[in-house]
Amino acid sequence: MRIAVFGLGYVGSTTMACLAEMGHEMVGTDPNPGKVELINAGKSPMVEPGLPELLLKHRGKGRISATTDAQEAFDGADACLLCVGTPPAADGFVDQRVLEIVALQIADMRLATGRMVPMLVRSTALPVVHQDIINKLEKRLAGRQSPGYVVHPEFLREGSAIEDFFHPAKIVFGCTGDQGRHFCEGLYPGFDAPIVFTDPLTAAVAKYADNCFHAVKVTFANEIGSLCKGMGVDPRKAMDIFCLDTKLNISPVYLRPGFAYGGSCLGKDLSAMNTFGRRMGIKVPMLASVEDSNLNQIRGVADRILASRTKSVGLFGLAFKERTDDLRDSPLVILGAMLDRAGVKIGIYDPAICAVAYSGSHMAYALQYLPDLRKMLSDDAPKVIGESDTIVISRTFPEFAWRDLPWREGHSIMDLNGRLDLEGVNIPVIGLYW
Repeated sequence: MRIAVFGLGYVGSTTMACLAEMGHEMVGTDPNPGKVELINAGKSPMVEPGLPELLLKHRGKGRISATTDAQEAFDGADACLLCVGTPPAADGFVDQRVLEIVALQIADMRLATGRMVPMLVRSTALPVVHQDIINKLEKRLAGRQSPGYVVHPEFLREGSAIEDFFHPAKIVFGCTGDQGRHFCEGLYPGFDAPIVFTDPLTAAVAKYADNCFHAVKVTFANEIGSLCKGMGVDPRKAMDIFCLDTKLNISPVYLRPGFAYGGSCLGKDLSAMNTFGRRMGIKVPMLASVEDSNLNQIRGVADRILASRTKSVGLFGLAFKERTDDLRDSPLVILGAMLDRAGVKIGIYDPAICAVAYSGSHMAYALQYLPDLRKMLSDDAPKVIGESDTIVISRTFPEFAWRDLPWREGHSIMDLNGRLDLEGVNIPVIGLYW
């Protein structure tokens, strides 16, 4: 099939590359000419393992192209995938403007050509947002076509998005009518995963339920870690036992004591649900407290570092997790800002960040907190260690052995990971909760 992808960010680029691998002809469109140029050069606009290889492979085979012209992408397409941004508005609710504009634009192109082209929405938005857009589509189409609107949430984790795409836990379609369903039934032939067809609003909630629960799981494990520390118990051992129960405790994913959660999904989606609850007068005290608890994890680490009276800190890792360059809502960015405001000199080692251009929404987000970020970043790990008294390590960094780095007297390590191999590193190591 020929499929148009509107929006070439993380979800759009990954979806396009993976569907091309399945044999579909993909054409992407984005108003950002830089992203379009990269795709047409067979290059990835962001860091995601395996994505550059897939884009290069299928650009070479002629299965992938990109354009800034939405009409060009629409022409001849069997369906449109909407992967545009739905960032948080000022009050934490979903900013639906771009999604709405694109959906109505597609409706206008459908009317002009007389073609019923279903639109599958991968962008995350609350049910009230989807319902509002569906209502506006029905008004615009005025009975000449059905909306053909399908909420098709993505469940891709940055850093393992391609693996997640080809081995999904579930595939969800929320359709307004049969035309969209017919296309969806042929989109993923041979996938070994439960496929659920439901209504658009239920499909939308399925995505939020996942991300809100993931945020709760991270916070739960970290609060257990805090309590364990006060009791003199190693929470890694306690949670290892907890995670043995896969019948009642669901799964071990996200249930390891560690640093705060971040990224463009968990916080945003949790905020949207809480804002909706406040607007409707629905009390959700547990979800309402998760954000504060998560921020307390960051404040707690900052307070412990500042209490040591250290003058300089080397942050190993700035993105919100490993195997990605996404800085949005990264707890390491917020931690760095807290330390920077307190007068601590900051050095940062994160090769994924150093390897990309200083552009995009994720970099703009980080610069709000760390205006001197460009000066702080370094691709020289020994240099960052040499210029820092306290080294804060958030992930494993398999490219080197910690024992081989230039440690000296006066150094200390704060381990936010709990799974580091620090054998042979003969300096004080402070665990997050252990």
